[in-house]
Order: sequence, then C-alpha cells, then structure tokens
Amino acid sequence: MAVKPVLTIQDERLYKVSEPVKKFDRDLRDLVRDMFDSMASEGGVGLAAVQIGILKRVLVIDLVEKGFIKGAFINPRVIEASDEMQDGEEGCLSVPGLSAELKRPRWVKIGYQDLSGNEKTVEGEMLLARAFLHEMDHLDGKVFVDQLEPAIHKMLAGDVALIKQGKSIEHPAEPKYRNRKKTA
Repeated sequence: MAVKPVLTIQDERLYKVSEPVKKFDRDLRDLVRDMFDSMASEGGVGLAAVQIGILKRVLVIDLVEKGFIKGAFINPRVIEASDEMQDGEEGCLSVPGLSAELKRPRWVKIGYQDLSGNEKTVEGEMLLARAFLHEMDHLDGKVFVDQLEPAIHKMLAGDVALIKQGKSIEHPAEPKYRNRKKTA
C-alpha cells in the first residue's frame, strides 16, 4: 500500500492512549498493510498504529527472520505475564539512533482480535514477549525511554532531548551508560 512516516518522540500523539478498534473492515486491512510497509521501510520488527499517527489499538510484528511470527494484533491485551524478568536491549523507530537495556517479563500471553474480529491468544517469550510489550506500551501512550531505570534514563537524557528537538544523535558502539568504570 503506502509507506507512512514514523513519528518521533517530539510528536505529542505518541503520548496519547489509542482507541479500541470497533470496525473490522477494508480500512483496517489497509492500515495494517501501510503499517507493515512503513515498518519494513524503516527496518523495524514491530510498529504500533500511533507511530504513523493513527490512534487505534493496532500493532504489527514481523519476527519471522528471528524464528518467531509475523502478524497483526488488534486490541491486544496482556492476559498473563511471567514474574521472571529478562534484561534486553531495546530500540524504537520513534527514538532513532538510541537503544538501552530495559527489564521486561520473560514470557507473556496476549489476547487480541484478528483482522476479522475473531478473538485469539498468542504466547511469546524472550524477544517476542519484548516486542509485544514494547508495541503495546505505545498503544497506552508510553515510549520505552520513559521506562528506563532512573540511572540509565539520566545518562541518556541529553540524547533524548536532542531527538525530541528533531536532531540526530551520534552514539558510540557501546552506549554511554555502559562505559562506566567497573569496580573490583
């Protein structure tokens, strides 16, 4: 269909809660196609509709190359999540050039509707769980950088501020927050 520009964190729409989808029609299918095209164009593995300016509870994920799934998830919700947590690097198409470690549940069970409105469930662990939760956060007006541990958030505040001003950041191979001296 069409590649849409991905909003970055200076856009206030990213901080709004998305509305549930009520109509399962051609417009929804067109939106999902646009989302897949836009995500692929940016080299992403997940995208929420709000990231292309549509405040609807729709997300797409394409992790086939990583051995997981590709699909569209309408009105997703967490049914269950593990108490066991995982640390993992996250980046975001709406926060270009920045990544950081963030704790997330290791496993989740998600309830959602398919493109026809049928209720479904899916389980995911590790990277897939992280992708679901990251994109679902967008649907609730949350961006991953605002959920970082306080020390990491503080170290990255300058880079986040530059991105919010629409500027590019230069980052080393290792993020600054990891370059702290280790004590014996």
